[in-house]
Amino acid sequence: MEETGHTGFTLVELLVTVAVVALLAAAAVPAMSRFVDNSRLRGAAEQLLQDLRQARNRALTHQQDVYVSFVSQPPGNWCYGWQNNEPCDCRLQPRATGGCSGVALHMSPQRRRATEFPDVTLHTPRHTAHYTLRFGAVRGMANAGSFRLGNQAGEVRVIVSPLGRVRACADRGRAFSPC
Repeated sequence: MEETGHTGFTLVELLVTVAVVALLAAAAVPAMSRFVDNSRLRGAAEQLLQDLRQARNRALTHQQDVYVSFVSQPPGNWCYGWQNNEPCDCRLQPRATGGCSGVALHMSPQRRRATEFPDVTLHTPRHTAHYTLRFGAVRGMANAGSFRLGNQAGEVRVIVSPLGRVRACADRGRAFSPC
């Protein structure tokens, strides 16, 4: 046989390579979707933990009651916010009367909305549309409750004890240690 000097890949080799890459990509898409859902759930739970701890810390540091107000309207339309001295409505603009304006005029609003955590649901302790948690000024004590955050990846409980301590655990999924 004579050597022609052509180098490269045949059409069959290219088609086999494309088929293998397509199979690998098809296998990776569901895993990536689970990863994104798990990250969203973990992010929402960690943000709620941080905000509740910050509100309790504010109550203890400044010796003022701090109210964390939750609004949960299905499907997936929720928000929460906190401020000193009185409950607020996280659905209102921060500077509006009754809105969660933060603890001082120079601070950014202390509120979170469901749009920050797509596909994550929030359920309040009594499954009511409006719920207010109060951290007391003297010892940071709170009206205890368990909030549930969930999506396709699982469900996380954020638990507030009567002493005002906040922790999280997972009912379903691997976002946190099991309850």
